[in-house]
Amino acid sequence: MLKVALFQFDVKLGDPEANRQRVKALLERTKGKNPDIVILPEMWDTSYDIKNLREIASNENPKTLKFLMDIASHYNVNVVGGSIPFIDKGKIYNTSFVFNRMGKLLGVYRKIHLFGLMGEDRVFERGSDLCLFELEGVKCGLTICYDLRFPELFRSLALKGAEVIFVPAQWPLARINHWKILLQARAIENQCYVIGVNRCGQEGDLVFGGSSLVIDPWGDIIAGGSDIETVIFAEINVDKVKEVREMIPVFKDRAPEVYGLS
Repeated sequence: MLKVALFQFDVKLGDPEANRQRVKALLERTKGKNPDIVILPEMWDTSYDIKNLREIASNENPKTLKFLMDIASHYNVNVVGGSIPFIDKGKIYNTSFVFNRMGKLLGVYRKIHLFGLMGEDRVFERGSDLCLFELEGVKCGLTICYDLRFPELFRSLALKGAEVIFVPAQWPLARINHWKILLQARAIENQCYVIGVNRCGQEGDLVFGGSSLVIDPWGDIIAGGSDIETVIFAEINVDKVKEVREMIPVFKDRAPEVYGLS
């Protein structure tokens, strides 16, 4: 069994220090619960402060990465670090970092599908690589927000062995029904756990829907669903992935030669 803790909170626009302090406060709520993994939402340190993003990222990236490493080792917990605006060779990527209990970097994912309605494609470079890593012996995959609308990405991760797929997000309340349905669909079709961690609160006129969810390989919601700041705790039994895949062998029954896909 793996214990997970989903951090759903209202991100303060352009204020990394305030957001780091918020994460620390939420970490205090995990004491005694002993989660194996904590997961943060998308763009949790700055949100979409588009005008100031490059300046903030260049100043704050080292502090935020050290913060993620330090909380992993201090709290003895694996950290799926949501995502932050990260600068590499002069380009900004919407990037997620994963650290193990010792603060060692295990995975890096750059968001592949950029959401034009929020202006992501005007600020960020597109990622080009899948992200797979192991936490506590469990093979995991990582996506970010808008990626949820692209089933090919999730199927690629599942075909490469992912048993748990994380989806940090900033998903608006106006389309929260899509969020819930798509999380369940990705879990059902890939027969794996899907864990979506969405922010809550409001930024200008945009209201975010929360509704962070833990979905099992049958598509059943086992935890989550509120729209307020909270830490959502759940236990996942990864043996269930194998059981479901053996019961309904969709991977064996695929016909990729017909689809024209690998």
